[in-house]
Amino acid sequence: MDCVEITIKYNNAEYKFDSGIKAYIFHTGIYNEIDASYGIDALLEYVNKVYSCCISDCYSTNIGALADYIASDWKRVKNKSEYKILDRFYTGGIC
Repeated sequence: MDCVEITIKYNNAEYKFDSGIKAYIFHTGIYNEIDASYGIDALLEYVNKVYSCCISDCYSTNIGALADYIASDWKRVKNKSEYKILDRFYTGGIC
């Protein structure tokens, strides 16, 4: 199987992802203004955190809802473990 590479051009820079889901999460982070609030490095960290949560989850996670949840309190959530975030996401709590 060939490797996938998705390139997004944003603010005069290119960002490469090895999966469509990471590109989707990147877009969701822009929509949720992660980059505007915390910078591009935080946006890339956000992509990795949301993706890591998705692959750690044993349920069929609504990725958009999870990405929005993480973005809604990024400063508090970014240092939490994937399992702690997912537990709070499913129980409706705040990390």
